[in-house]
Amino acid sequence: MNQMNVQPAPIAQAVPVAAAVAAAVPNQPLAQWEVEANALTLQGEHHLLHELLRNFHNLNREQYAKLREEGYSSLSDLVKWKYKDIDSLLENLSNRPTTRGGKQFGDRRIKELRALSRFITDRNCRGLSLDLNLYRQEVNSYITYAEIDAEIGSDNAADKPGKFKYASWNKWEESVYIYLDSIISKNGAPLSYVIRKDLEGGTEWESLDRKTQQLYTASLEGFTFNIDSNRDLIL
Repeated sequence: MNQMNVQPAPIAQAVPVAAAVAAAVPNQPLAQWEVEANALTLQGEHHLLHELLRNFHNLNREQYAKLREEGYSSLSDLVKWKYKDIDSLLENLSNRPTTRGGKQFGDRRIKELRALSRFITDRNCRGLSLDLNLYRQEVNSYITYAEIDAEIGSDNAADKPGKFKYASWNKWEESVYIYLDSIISKNGAPLSYVIRKDLEGGTEWESLDRKTQQLYTASLEGFTFNIDSNRDLIL
């Protein structure tokens, strides 16, 4: 018996079927957050933040509008938004009378905005893309990370190194690095980035730990670097 050669149907033949199925499904009404986003003509990072706050975190319309009014309308606006500033803003808004533009933000809302700011800032400081699906899947972890960061703070510096002695160069150099590594720089990376050495050739970025990614994402030029490299810390 001769065997028949069965060829797969060309992709082009499947398109009309898919189109017909799609046409048979009635259009779904837009969610409220989508209606609002369209009314505001939001695009890009503005649209993404709107969806996260109104749809994922379920902030009400008034809370979201108040954040926009305060200047937080895009993902980029949350980069390096300090926890103390988040707490201060939301607590002040919550304590302010409604007649003076006050809006209530409960403890959970403060934690969620801390977490979102922490996620966006961390990805930015490590040169990684903003994988918002990762954030959605692990939001409770980022809430915890933000709480830990707030407790640790940036004032837990190691002991300053002693005066330089040529005979103990290696030990002195290590003490300087440890000291600088314990201080958070103006751009959020450990201050030791100002004396970092080049990465070995062939190093895969994804294989580096979080701290190392921060060290090598920080720019070695510009206004912030000039401030960090001239800080009087080891004299």
